[in-house]
Amino acid sequence: MVRITSVGLVAGDGPGRVPGFEPRAEVPERKHLKLMAREVQLALGAIRRALAGRPGWEAIPPERRGLFVGTSPAASDPADLIPAVGASRAADGAFSVADFGERGVPRVPPLWLVRGLSNNIVGFGSAAWDLRGANTTRCDGRAGGLAAVIDGARAIEEGRADLVIAGGADALVYADGWVDHPVGEAAAFFVLEAGDGPEHQRLSGLQIDGRTGRAGAAFDLGAATGVVELARAWLAGATGVFTAGDPDGPSATVRLGAEPG
Repeated sequence: MVRITSVGLVAGDGPGRVPGFEPRAEVPERKHLKLMAREVQLALGAIRRALAGRPGWEAIPPERRGLFVGTSPAASDPADLIPAVGASRAADGAFSVADFGERGVPRVPPLWLVRGLSNNIVGFGSAAWDLRGANTTRCDGRAGGLAAVIDGARAIEEGRADLVIAGGADALVYADGWVDHPVGEAAAFFVLEAGDGPEHQRLSGLQIDGRTGRAGAAFDLGAATGVVELARAWLAGATGVFTAGDPDGPSATVRLGAEPG
């Protein structure tokens, strides 16, 4: 049996930015902040909180501590590209690829690509807390966060790790105004371990498939969609089935509580 022994949640109650989230108070190495996109900062805040709720985790050998993450691919701030796009307009106002190469690219901030690497959460998180074991990053849309939890649970079940931090983070606030629906940001991460426990700690019914998913809540949290719901249920001592996915993409499902006999 795989159980959740701690939860770290960074989320608001509506679209937009998480109220009161201060990256400088959440990230262990402040000098790294300029290298982190918003979802990385949110993720490290949630991971820090999850580990704080599990005293003694440091006693587990680093090689047996894993990190599994769901997030969006290459999610750096699109606004950073506006000066480059503005400098790449032809005389008629149309975008010019030639002008972008000559005048636009030099206006792209040097750290833009580095900040947007999809594996940054695993990279910064594993360095900050010495997590040297099994790891992976999922970029599966809304299914990503729950899929990462399933990956982490399977690593425990298969004996590849003794303790896993798994969850998802996204900051779709970057896309506000670029898409036609409300967007937000959030992160939720879980400490997973083997063993029995109270009903609301047990993970079961783990499933990732290619069937049509569901769009989720009234506002879009991307890969954080399902894990935020799961975290809030765990904190409330509740049980239930949680599914996240895109209408035309994969879905991931977990049950909090033992499967019915």
